[in-house]
Parts: sequence; structure tokens; C-alpha cells
Amino acid sequence: MCMEPKNESARCYILQDENAIEKLESKHFDRDYWQDKPGFSPVDGGRGGSVKIKIGNQSAILRQYKRGGLITHISKDCYLWLGKNRSRPWREWQLLQQASDAGLSVAKPLGVCVWQRGLLYRAAIMTAYLEGTETLAERLVHSALDDDIWFQLGSLLKKMQSLGFRHADLNANNLLIDQDSKLYVIDFDKGRVMKKLDNWQWAPLYRLQRSLVKIDRQQTLHYGDQDWQALMDGYQSSK
Repeated sequence: MCMEPKNESARCYILQDENAIEKLESKHFDRDYWQDKPGFSPVDGGRGGSVKIKIGNQSAILRQYKRGGLITHISKDCYLWLGKNRSRPWREWQLLQQASDAGLSVAKPLGVCVWQRGLLYRAAIMTAYLEGTETLAERLVHSALDDDIWFQLGSLLKKMQSLGFRHADLNANNLLIDQDSKLYVIDFDKGRVMKKLDNWQWAPLYRLQRSLVKIDRQQTLHYGDQDWQALMDGYQSSK
């Protein structure tokens, strides 16, 4: 069993943007701490590890790092400790900072926390909440997107990959769209920075396409082959 965040024998490491948020403590990364506070609500999508919270005068997303696949039968949220700089939240923090500095539309990282005991650790990340957004999947449930929006999405993904950012889980729940149809990419956990475009660029795109088809079977989206073609047109037209 992995330790609980409140366990006094666990060492806690916190990295935060001191210019964007008040001083963060271990409790601020504990989902249970926010459960009965104003502004708390679960976030759909992913593995159920994200909640919306209100901290200070701003809204944020708190995401617990959760495992997927067969390993969840052993542990749902524990990882091998190899030092904080090699932990998943520390790496995601650096990736988000680089993506933001490169001008990509991503959620601003506010803080990360690692609870380490022995050879294992648990972790959480806090990012700024993007007001007025919904996931691409949510938008497609109730309305279609114009071809130019799909084209813009393709251009955004090409820009991201051309800058070397490889998203590890590109799917319709990790793309956000706001009321003005501005697009954002979220959840860079396990992402990487690559040296150049190569055959690696296609796997994330195929993953996104599969997720749209899968969700369409479950919920009937306003989505079809012509939409994907518009996305690919935007992707291919961008440098």
C-alpha cells in the first residue's frame, strides 16, 4: 500500500509559481481538503483524478496522478521514487513551462507536490482553470464545429509537434475549446520534448482520431470523416 498524503512519515516536496498563487502547503494538494469548500467540483474525463477548486481569488484544477492499465491492480497512484527531478509532476511542470514560453495554448502550472516515503511516491499537480472552456468531446456532444475550427486545431497540433512537444495522451478530453473557439492542450503528463519531427508525430494524431471514434460510439458526437479531413488539412498546411 502507498502512503496517504497526511502521513507524517512521508516527505513532501512542493514546487510552485510564487508570482501566480499564495504559498502552497501539502494540504492544498489533498483532494479531501477541498471536498466541502466552495468551488469544489469533480472534472469529467481522464481517470477520475481531477477536481476544480477555488484557491485564493482564482479557480484551479487539481489533478492527482493516477495509473492506468494492469498496474492498477497493484497500485492506482504509487510510483517508483528516483528523485524529485525525475518524478512525473516535476517533469510535467518543466514541460508546461517550456510550452507556455513557446507560445502554446496550455494551462499555466501553479504548483506540484510529491509525497515520498521509501521507494515510492504519490503526487499531484495544480494548474490554472481555463474559464469558459469545455473539452472537445463535450462540445461535440451538443454542437458541430465549423471546418475552420478543425483546421485551426490541426494547425495547433502541428505547431506543438514542430516545436518538439510530444503529447503522451492526445485525446478529445485533453483538448479544450472556449466560447470564442480558442483551443487549448492540457495534461502533459509523460510528455516529452523531441529533437525534430519524425515518424513519432503520427502516433499522437492517430490516438486522437481513435478517441473521437470511440466517444462517438458511446455518446454520438457531431463528428464525421470530413471533420478529421479538415483537421489534417490544417496540420498539413502548417510548417
